[in-house]
Amino acid sequence: MRIKSVLSLRNILLLALSFILMLSFGLPLPKASAATPVKGIYVDGTQIYDATGQPFVMKGVNHAHTWYKNDLASAIPAIAATGANTVRIVLANGQQWSKDDLASVEAILTLCDQYQLIAMLEVHDATGSDNVSTLDAAVNYWISIKDALIGKEDRVIVNIANEWYGSWSSTAWATGYQSAIPALRNAGIKNMLVVDAAGWGQYPTSIFTNGNDVFNSDPLGNIIFSIHMYEYAGGNATMVKDNIDNALAIGVPVIIGEFGHYHSAGDVDEATILSYTEQLGVGWLAWSWYGNGGGVEYLDLATGPAGSLTTWGNRIVNGPNGLATTSVLNGIYTTPGYVPVLDGGTGTVPAQPTGLTIVAGNEQATLSWNASSGASSYNVKRATTGSGVYTTIATGLTTTSYTNIGLTNGTTYYYVVSAVNTIGESANSVQFSVQPQSNPIPQSDLVVQYRTSSSSSSTNTIAPQFNIKNNGTTAVNLSDLKIRYYYTKDGNQSMDSWVDWAAVGSDNVQKVFGSTTGTNADTYIELSFTSAGSVIAAGGQSGEIQLRIAKSDWSNFDQSNDYSFDSTKTAFTDWNKVTLHLNGVTVWGTTP
Repeated sequence: MRIKSVLSLRNILLLALSFILMLSFGLPLPKASAATPVKGIYVDGTQIYDATGQPFVMKGVNHAHTWYKNDLASAIPAIAATGANTVRIVLANGQQWSKDDLASVEAILTLCDQYQLIAMLEVHDATGSDNVSTLDAAVNYWISIKDALIGKEDRVIVNIANEWYGSWSSTAWATGYQSAIPALRNAGIKNMLVVDAAGWGQYPTSIFTNGNDVFNSDPLGNIIFSIHMYEYAGGNATMVKDNIDNALAIGVPVIIGEFGHYHSAGDVDEATILSYTEQLGVGWLAWSWYGNGGGVEYLDLATGPAGSLTTWGNRIVNGPNGLATTSVLNGIYTTPGYVPVLDGGTGTVPAQPTGLTIVAGNEQATLSWNASSGASSYNVKRATTGSGVYTTIATGLTTTSYTNIGLTNGTTYYYVVSAVNTIGESANSVQFSVQPQSNPIPQSDLVVQYRTSSSSSSTNTIAPQFNIKNNGTTAVNLSDLKIRYYYTKDGNQSMDSWVDWAAVGSDNVQKVFGSTTGTNADTYIELSFTSAGSVIAAGGQSGEIQLRIAKSDWSNFDQSNDYSFDSTKTAFTDWNKVTLHLNGVTVWGTTP
């Protein structure tokens, strides 16, 4: 699209910005093993199929990643939330903008996979060029990062060069791609390839007249074409329909790789693009998530990487034939038990690891998981935000446990595990987070919930209420349990306490005060239960226990400096500053 001709005037600024962003981008993701191609997204006639054999119609957006490298972790989850099944990612090979290297591309693909988005990658430096050397540079870039592509043929598509060949001509365009495509295949890249039409993507006649020559240059026969529909290719309904019909007539799939609702030289019939592609089962990717400039800011779909939808964005997401009603996830994300299949064979990568659990320790976290069928080893990956991006911290593990040391107490870490064999690597496990602490929170099926009925900082009565939940599969005797609530007594007066009501019976709850040391605590009250208090069944709970504490002279406490107090908790909430002890062992909560 011609927005890039406008953007190219900003190359110097963008180059500087991208260089800064590249320096601050995430740590590299080491490869666990040499990748092996798997059965991927493929072409049959004019239809695209996913690796499970189901028709796949791409629906999604473009994201200008290479100019906004630091925004990835915010943008990808937001794009996925629109219902998109595909995202076209703008990359740079270093000729015009700061290069997206192998590690950064691997990070992009990991995040897209986490959010169940098929990733279409494109090199933007070739935009509008008629020079074969710029196309060759794009080819060389893909070969240089092929380790990020091989083994991900079921979820990664390669758009060879964005809008290469700006002139409205067909022969030289076709000749260039007839050399580029075999070079990629000879390098072992088997991903589906996308070829943009000539004329900045807006001259689909190049597809009509020379598309078969380009398609036939691929020994794998796995090529699709892309039209960028702005004013010259999508200006009215007749133009939209004729261009799609004539492209499909050569017997090869076509997508609308970019389009807007308006462009600098005129209107675009986005309503027909959306309705006619839906009618024919043709995919589309709207331009672009955010960050447009040079007078075409109206093409922003969102106000920022995780911003609200603009009018254009709302049309694409929630309007007729928009993402919310027409986009369907790729079958690899919806087929139960899906695992990639070795290309040309019947072997499979291991199953996705399940049952990941983590126990927090002092500056460490211990992970364990269930063995995966077909796995020979495992990789552990970690992030510092819930949306990724993951860094691989351990590879080649032959057991189903791992302890990550050297962590910072009080920091939340997010983990996933993948399984590996000679064929490839599985999808990541479900994410699990943990926060190491110097006084670790015990891991238990027993949980204490807390609320206060006296939320004032200054009060003559401390009034905590408790509920014990048993999330396990076996019953627990109440008489084996003790609850401790920690506070500062703010004086030397003696203490009194009352259980006003308890579901297990007030008479079955015993109380004792004790002294302690620690942050915001010098005293605790311990509740225990008589044998008449019965049991907490598996999956059950104790019910409310309503407690009051007061000084003998009824003077005020200052609850603001009490360890276990939280004025905001007026409804029962899991609360780890109240501890629970089973037969003398702390099974829930953290002491002061």
